[in-house]
Amino acid sequence: MLKKDTIVILLITVFIVTPAILALGAYFVTKNPSLRPLGITVERLSEAGQLENKGLIIAVIDIGTEAEGTTSKQSYKQAIETTFDRLETEASVKFRSVPGSSQTTITYIVGESRIGPFPVERAAEGVLAAAQAERMIVAQRRSVAKEQERRASMTKSAFWQKIFD
Repeated sequence: MLKKDTIVILLITVFIVTPAILALGAYFVTKNPSLRPLGITVERLSEAGQLENKGLIIAVIDIGTEAEGTTSKQSYKQAIETTFDRLETEASVKFRSVPGSSQTTITYIVGESRIGPFPVERAAEGVLAAAQAERMIVAQRRSVAKEQERRASMTKSAFWQKIFD
């Protein structure tokens, strides 16, 4: 007869392992990388077409409701876009209103990175960092695409290659 401790350990093991096995089975059936347990990576998401390749740099301009100045949103947008055009990158500009603030700040968002916030007077300090971060992401995505092509050209006949690939 099994001891009580053994039964508890077996139950805990079953409850921990079963969801991972079910998720792995769902991954093999659907080939959806978001179902793979502990295997959600940028490479897998881009392989499945779930990663967007839109403009990578977003300049978020936070304008306080009590901010003084007559600079229009259009002039901010034009200045940011011109700056990034000179660096041969694209940036989309978004505006947010910050109630009770008298400051205007700019934050550059590139992928998962946040560069800033910078006061408007020092907005240029984050431009080169944002452009470099964008180039790094583009280079990484190119290498992922090259790896995808390499894997597609390989034959996948072995059982373990199918499981671990």
